Amino acid sequence: MSRFYNNCVDEASLTTLCPICLDSFQGAKGVRVRRADPKQKIKDVCTYCQIRYGFDYYVQPDKNAGQYVKRGHFDDESECT
Repeated sequence: MSRFYNNCVDEASLTTLCPICLDSFQGAKGVRVRRADPKQKIKDVCTYCQIRYGFDYYVQPDKNAGQYVKRGHFDDESECT
């Protein structure tokens, strides 16, 4: 964890995720997922599938999301000719 960690989080990003839906979010680029309360013991219904049970997570856009660049892509097309 960074020493510049900001403890102020947006409560609107609080989401309940089951393990299956959590895996989908963790595999997505540009999204940061972290557990809201690591000591939480009681599970709630998943916000997305509404079938399975899971824990509360903060789902926030990653601050480095705009830095992903597709390999082999040139910003200036004149370099290709």
